Formats: sequence, C-alpha cells, structure tokens
Amino acid sequence: MGPITVEDITFESKQKVTRRMVRLAGGEIPADLRPLRMRLQSEPRRQKVAVILKLAGVACISLGLAWTLCYVFFGRYELSVVFIGLTGVGMLALHRSRRSDSSSLLLVAHGVFAVVCAIAVIDAPMAWVPRSAHLFLLPLAAGAAFTFERRERYGALIFPLLCIAAFAAFAMGALDPLAPNVSPPLEVRAWGAKLNTTTSMLLLATLFAINRIDSGKRLRLERELSRAVRNGEIEVYYQPQVRDHDIVSGAEALVRWRHPSGRLLSPDAFIDLAEESNLICEIGLEVLRQACETLSHWSADPRTQALRIAVNISPVQMQDPSLVHSVSTIIREAGIEPSLLEFELTESALATDTATVIERMEALASSGTSWALDDFGTGYSSLATLRTLPVGKLKIDRQFLIEATRQESAQQLLGKIIEISHVMGMCALAEGVETPDQRELLIQLGCDHFQGYLFARPMSRKELDVWLDTSAAPSKPRL
Repeated sequence: MGPITVEDITFESKQKVTRRMVRLAGGEIPADLRPLRMRLQSEPRRQKVAVILKLAGVACISLGLAWTLCYVFFGRYELSVVFIGLTGVGMLALHRSRRSDSSSLLLVAHGVFAVVCAIAVIDAPMAWVPRSAHLFLLPLAAGAAFTFERRERYGALIFPLLCIAAFAAFAMGALDPLAPNVSPPLEVRAWGAKLNTTTSMLLLATLFAINRIDSGKRLRLERELSRAVRNGEIEVYYQPQVRDHDIVSGAEALVRWRHPSGRLLSPDAFIDLAEESNLICEIGLEVLRQACETLSHWSADPRTQALRIAVNISPVQMQDPSLVHSVSTIIREAGIEPSLLEFELTESALATDTATVIERMEALASSGTSWALDDFGTGYSSLATLRTLPVGKLKIDRQFLIEATRQESAQQLLGKIIEISHVMGMCALAEGVETPDQRELLIQLGCDHFQGYLFARPMSRKELDVWLDTSAAPSKPRL
C-alpha cells in the first residue's frame, strides 16, 4: 500500500485505507489482532472473577468426576460422557482463572450452561424422583449477574435471564419431550436428587456470600476514597516522556492513592469505583492541582522550565458542565504557562455525546493547553471524528507495540497508525516501551516519542527531580 494522503482521510467513509487497518469507527480489528482490544480491568474485578472461576472449576470437576465414576461403576458409559464434559469445563474454568477477564467468564458460563441443560434433559422426572439437575441453573444465573459489570449487558442481564428461562422450562416440564430413552440407574436417582439439590443450594448461598463480601468491600472503599482528597491521600507520580535521542520532553501525571492502611494503591484498585461514584471529578482536579504545582516548581529552573506535563481527563469528567471553569481556575491560580499542560483523553470518552466532548476540548484548547488522544486505536473514534478534534498527539496503546513484535500484520498496522498521525499534523507517542528492540522498531516505523520502563518508571516529584539531574539534558518539547 502506498502512503496515506489527506484526501484518503477526507473520504475515509467511502474508501477504506486498507483491509488490514483497524476499522476505528466500530473498534473492529482483524481476527488475528483481536487481543489488542482487551483492556486491563481493575484489580478488585479481576480478583472477584478469579474467585468465581475457581469456584466453578472446583464444583464442576468434583461433580463431574464423582458422577463419571458412578456411571462407569454401573456400566452406563453413555451417561458418563456428559459428565466428562462437565469435568472438562471445570478444568477450563481453573485454567482461565489465571486471566480473570470477562471473555473467560463468559466462555466458562456458556460451557456450564450447555452441560447442565444436557444433564437436565437426561434427568427426566419420575413419579417418585423429581428432576434436580436444572437447579444448577440458579447459581449459574446468580454468578453471572453478580460478576459481570452493568455495561456488559449480555453477561449481566441477558445470560442470567436465559438461565432462568431454561430453569423455568425444565421445572414446568416443557422440555420433557426432549428426554432420550436413557434413564439413569434407579439405584442412584433418589440420592442423586438429594445431592444435586443440596450442592446447588450451597453454591447459590456461597455466591450470595461472595457478593455480600464484595459489596461490603466496595462500600468501605468508597467511603475511604470520598475522604482521600480532603485527607491529602491522593499522590501524583510522574513517568517521563522522551523523544529523539533520549531528550526528555515532559512527563505524564499518574494518580496514586496513599490508603489509610499505608499502602500505595495504583489506579487499577480504585479508578473504576471513582468513576462509578463520580468521585473521579474531585480526584481529577486534585491531580491537576499537583501537576500545576510541579510545573510552577519547574519554571524556576532553566533546565526544566520548558517541560510539559500530561494530565489524564476521565470520560466522566468530560460530562461535568463545570469542568472548563474548574480547570481554568486551577491553571490561573497556579500561574503557569498553559501551553506546558497537555490533557489526555481516551477514545471511550467519544462514545457518548461527542459534540459536548469536542466543545469542552475546544474550550480548554483555546486557553493555550493541548490535547492528546490516549490508547489510540482501541476505542470508538473514526478518522472523520479525529479530524474534528483539537488533538496534537496520538498515544499508541502498548498492546499494539506488544503485538507488533510478534506479528507482521500488527507491525504493519502500527506503522499505518504512525503514518496517520504524521499526515494529520500530529505526533505519535508510543506507550509501554520496555526494550531496546521495541524502541528500534518504533524508530524504523517513524515514531520518535516514547514512554515506558525502558526510560523510567513512574516516580514521585522528588524522585523525578533527582532523575532529571542525571538524565539527558531536557529541551523544549516539539510536536
């Protein structure tokens, strides 16, 4: 493919840049690059998903092996097959608990659903033994409803309703005509019904207990977080950004929470909760205040007075009508040069009310600040939308870089993203640069702005000042 031109971008809605290119308008990517869409979840969410998957794994393996051995003992090998499948689902659940993501949870949930329905069909009721296998659909529905987040509509709502509908159908006997003419041995039906009923209710009670404990933790965390700004517990760490030959151009301000327990919590532990409770607006402004204080501190030293600080703006903040006024007030009171302040916005902020978001971006840009689009290529923006944004920098998500070192197609995609930034008069900054090989690849592809552990880890302002004293001489950043 030849170089992308401005005309190609202008008429992007009519002509695709390339079939290998991300279809940014809908966030779709080629099948071999779909792992790029996986976003890091919060640590509390990962822990909860891991617990649920481990519980599912232990339950499925225990029940699967027990019933498999039972039917093998009675010589009913055809019935043991479905329970071998249940054991397999349990092993899958334990394996996927290491990832603890929504896709793993959904995969295991559908596996359990399919096996339980198959067992329930075979478990046709008798005059003196009721059907019992379908009772496991209740803890399955509860587990999904408790674990999937509200924005995951299918997992949090549709799948639980599907489980309940299947439970009702089995309970009313609507699916009895599907039962094959292979009834389990009479010797095990009676105590098997008691075992299934007891186990399913224990699983349901355990899930309620897990959810209650998790809700309690979230409430305590929210109460503590609501006092964090007032108690001076919000701290800002800085990760340097470099360009060309290790010339420091600035740093990104990263929020940390000094929990009352003394632990320093990373954003994974509290940002999701802060956004859900709207506390992110107060926290975001506190981060901006501290970043402006750092810029004011740097302004007294000729070596650092031209460095820029990037501050993240949450999509929730962008919906706050008072955002522009609050930010402008903080900048004015700090007495800093607005051009040294860069705001970063993720593509997810453009998913709703795009016009309002753009209006507030332009209002802040008019004061002299600049904007960068964070995690570019993983979200919702199309090239047509990108042209309307007051954005001077595209920050390339680290997953693109990771995949580019493994796959030729991902490397070509990364190159096209960098090319797009150049055509649109922007610079591209690659996040998560950890090895010299990754940096060399980026340079070959035309990217000369970097951020990552290869250069420095996030650090406090005091640590950053020491680091700057020993690093390459900083100079005024350029785009």
